[in-house]
Amino acid sequence: MSTAVSRIEKEFILKSLSEKAAPMEMRYRNHWISCTLKEVNPSDIVLKYVDIPKEPLRNGEKVDLFFKFRGARMTFRSHLIAFDKEEVRVAFPKGIYRDLSRGYERVTPPGDVGISFLVQGEKVELNFPKSESYDVPEEPAATANFDASKITNLLQAFREKARELSSEHKIVMFRERKPETFEEQLIAHTGKIFLYPQSINPNIPEKDLILSAKILTQEEVILSETNRGKELFDVLQTIATVNKEKERKGILQELYCPILFHQYVVGYLYLGMFKEGGGRYNQKVVEFVSQFARLLSYSLMVNGYFKGEPVKEKVDTAEIVDISASGILFALPREPYESLFQLFMDLEFTLSIGGRNLKIGGRVMRKFTDQTHLYIGIMFLDIQEADRLFLMEYLYGTTEVPDFYPSSEEWDL
Repeated sequence: MSTAVSRIEKEFILKSLSEKAAPMEMRYRNHWISCTLKEVNPSDIVLKYVDIPKEPLRNGEKVDLFFKFRGARMTFRSHLIAFDKEEVRVAFPKGIYRDLSRGYERVTPPGDVGISFLVQGEKVELNFPKSESYDVPEEPAATANFDASKITNLLQAFREKARELSSEHKIVMFRERKPETFEEQLIAHTGKIFLYPQSINPNIPEKDLILSAKILTQEEVILSETNRGKELFDVLQTIATVNKEKERKGILQELYCPILFHQYVVGYLYLGMFKEGGGRYNQKVVEFVSQFARLLSYSLMVNGYFKGEPVKEKVDTAEIVDISASGILFALPREPYESLFQLFMDLEFTLSIGGRNLKIGGRVMRKFTDQTHLYIGIMFLDIQEADRLFLMEYLYGTTEVPDFYPSSEEWDL
């Protein structure tokens, strides 16, 4: 996966490259154009041709630049501003990305590329809050104390453990009511654990911090609230009021752990500890509660608490973001597709490109969303050799991707 360099790194890299007249390869449509970096300006970059372009250039068209810096392959995307017979000028890049692992470079898809496939799965539409997180219930390993098929025993086991960990505990479901409190709305929107005071109080000692991506940070709490249309000043006022109220009640620690089922938060587990009751929670407590929430979600599913609809749906409306000889990234509307894809699921699809239909088997390696779209990255696993060679020729203009990267020793970059 590519990683963006910082703004300061970007400026340093480009300055160093220009001082060395470093080699770069510019990919224009499906052609490679060898260049050297001549000049870096605040708004543009000037490149000098090593090879004359095989076809006429056009201002405004996108280009991808590839180069090597201190042994690392890097790339950025730009567009043509001006050119003549000796050099070309491109816009200053918004970002530079380093990629140490990809065997073939991603390129902007040609206009005639399409993808279609059948997706089999369970389409889930429930009357519960939808969150930004996603979790598919999986059958857990059987243990003596936790039997997912016997939900009554499961709940009793949780209560027994929770009594050891808290002054107060409960399980709340959102089946009959919606999230109401500040904490409930936060976990319903984010699908992450709210841990007081860590999630909202900046004065917690460092020794009491629990480092876990499952726990909401103070920054995430503020961002979640402002993303839902609340003014920053009002959010800060609300947080101050919540902190003050918890102090008044003598609360030492509180934990709200969402119970996720696909994209839904169906309820939460609560643990509360008062100041006279004991010490703060540690990493083991967070792990216990989050694991139990997953176990409970699975148990609710097998006991018929949720009802999904099996589907076998043809998808042929995907928008391709980029493509390489080893994989493809495409976008779909979040609804109704988000619940149909799982990480590491295998699928077969047809890639329509250059007038040919390529039958390919692949695996979902990336899945992420924005406000409206679902993005799926697929790694090619099964492709005919003739189709692979055709794809390379079509994308790169050759069946052998040119090794244009000089060694770091040769160029001393």
